Amino acid sequence: MKDRQDTDDIAESEIELEPFDKPVENDPTEADPVVRTDHSGETRIAGGFGSGETSEQRPPAATTDVPSDEALEDLVHRALRLDASTAQLHLKVAVLQGVVRLQGAIEDEADAENALAVAGDVPGVVEVIDELSRPE
Repeated sequence: MKDRQDTDDIAESEIELEPFDKPVENDPTEADPVVRTDHSGETRIAGGFGSGETSEQRPPAATTDVPSDEALEDLVHRALRLDASTAQLHLKVAVLQGVVRLQGAIEDEADAENALAVAGDVPGVVEVIDELSRPE
């Protein structure tokens, strides 16, 4: 760690104020543009000259109350543990874009039906894919 000089013994006239003595630029039209070179070697402006207005369009996840895949996975696990018909099952749950995959060994078809139904009832689940192992 570097030693810091005590500033109490420095005269105020010797303390450098730049760049803090100038106002911050807030006008996006005065900002330097972000440029990129395309595949043909031409320079294109990628950004930096916007109007400053926010877009009315938002990503789908931001406009709906759909939980993330990780949150949905937790919700499905919780629902399976709390339901009396599936609490004893040891299942793996994987979620990708709202699609739930259930994996694990079950004893009978009733266990499979119960697990699929409980997982499918969780809000935000788009589809449930049955990858359960059944006894032969």
